[in-house]
Amino acid sequence: MVGLNVDRQWDEPVILEADERVLRVQSTRDALLCLKNHWRSAGPARQAAMSDCEAALMGDGSPDAALEAFLEAANEAGFRVSRWPREDA
Repeated sequence: MVGLNVDRQWDEPVILEADERVLRVQSTRDALLCLKNHWRSAGPARQAAMSDCEAALMGDGSPDAALEAFLEAANEAGFRVSRWPREDA
């Protein structure tokens, strides 16, 4: 099981849009859950992003690397991607 207690908020949430769905992803844990439960395709970028998110949550990887991999996977899956400043920043 992934150590979900090592989660880190990203500087800016990622907003994914497709059809009638809008997903707000603001941390490595959110990204992993999104990849597992709400993804549109099972391409290689999704698998890489899941691995990077799991590594970051276990403390063996970088949250920044997980974010970059997540953005690549979102592009691969055809989501419209935008970034919004955090409300508490």
